[in-house]
Amino acid sequence: MSEIITKIDNTVTKYKMITAGDIIVAGVSGGADSMLLLNYLISVKSKFDIRIIVANVEHGIRGAESKNDTEFVRRFCEKNGVEFHCLEIDAVGGAKRAGIGVEEYSRNVRYEFFNSLGGTKVATAHNLSDNVETVIFRLARGTSLNGCRGIPPVRDNIIRPLIECSSDEIRSYCSENGIDFVVDSTNFDDKYTRNYIRNKLIHDFEHINPSFLTAFNRFISSANEDNDFLTEYALSEYKKCVDDKGIIISRLKSLDKSIQKRIVINYLKQHNLAVDELHLNEILSLCDRNGKSQIKGSFFAVSSNNYLKVASFAENERFCCKITERKLLPRSQFLMNCELLTKKFDFYCDYDKIDGEIGIRQRKEGDFVRPLGRNCTKSLKKLFNELKVPTEKRNSIPIIFDSKGVLGVLGYCIDERAAMSDTTKNVLLIKVAFYTKPEEIF
Repeated sequence: MSEIITKIDNTVTKYKMITAGDIIVAGVSGGADSMLLLNYLISVKSKFDIRIIVANVEHGIRGAESKNDTEFVRRFCEKNGVEFHCLEIDAVGGAKRAGIGVEEYSRNVRYEFFNSLGGTKVATAHNLSDNVETVIFRLARGTSLNGCRGIPPVRDNIIRPLIECSSDEIRSYCSENGIDFVVDSTNFDDKYTRNYIRNKLIHDFEHINPSFLTAFNRFISSANEDNDFLTEYALSEYKKCVDDKGIIISRLKSLDKSIQKRIVINYLKQHNLAVDELHLNEILSLCDRNGKSQIKGSFFAVSSNNYLKVASFAENERFCCKITERKLLPRSQFLMNCELLTKKFDFYCDYDKIDGEIGIRQRKEGDFVRPLGRNCTKSLKKLFNELKVPTEKRNSIPIIFDSKGVLGVLGYCIDERAAMSDTTKNVLLIKVAFYTKPEEIF
């Protein structure tokens, strides 16, 4: 048995890639890597009692050349009795419509196609050279230890049996053993970053160290081990640092910064959010002060009262409406209802003291209130600070107002001028409740 096949066998065994009865969808482009992958799967088909499905994607980029590649794979499958499926796409047009890069769009479509074919596993032909190229690319752009992990041998249902074989080894084996393959002409165009890394940078490194790929792969393996340890440790600390209110700042600050970062990254991930290194450091700086930092759109990282949390501020989406009927307040989870009573009631305001139309809205710059019984006028900002109202909740608190200004802050205070007295004849009852289910309101 050849050295490369032994290497593939060892990889498959080490990572438990194939189990008896698997239905394996193999992504095959016709290149040397994917043709070796397909030939290997055929060779172990009986041993593992597996079913092989070949999936080929024609990206519509290289014209007749890529169509010929697809036909090459189709003929091979027919000759060897392997199930074949092809998907033709317009990668350039699709990427433009989706607003993403061609490579990202193509990758997304490929994996969606692979997973649609009903296999238990998806096998791709990523190899050692691809892995090294990926990490060099990330290092050049700036990455963390996690980014140095490279392409995982197994992720979910995806297996990569060739991940420990170099491109040169693969091409040599194919040539020596009569395995035909096609060559993508764009692989030689160094205007593509990955090609430049493959054709120029790696060759330059090999002048310094002929075993560069093997040496760099050892670095990737070492990074994996270190990162796995740190990730596990961070996960155990995450459980101690995070509760339903957010991240407990005092506990977070007691940890090493590398663990702090992992905890914050994991917390953001729970909210489907991600940030770069610069922004991550900015968020961590909030642990030393109360404040907020925008993450994305209306989402902010907020620190207050020993908690670091994610909050949504719809600052550019104000709500303001007349108080005339039962309604769900715009862009909020508050349901409003109002009714006029002809006798004194232990709620909110003297109807006859209202000046002009009455409405409900969010707070705005310049809002002041004279809370009943406090004998002083305060800005809403100062009032909220005194009452320790969380920063992220302040824009969602309903403010009752008339033509003269604030009448009350729902749930917190009523303005002195709108308060009821012994002479009150008509009381305006305004009911505002946090909206959960319709049957639970009022």
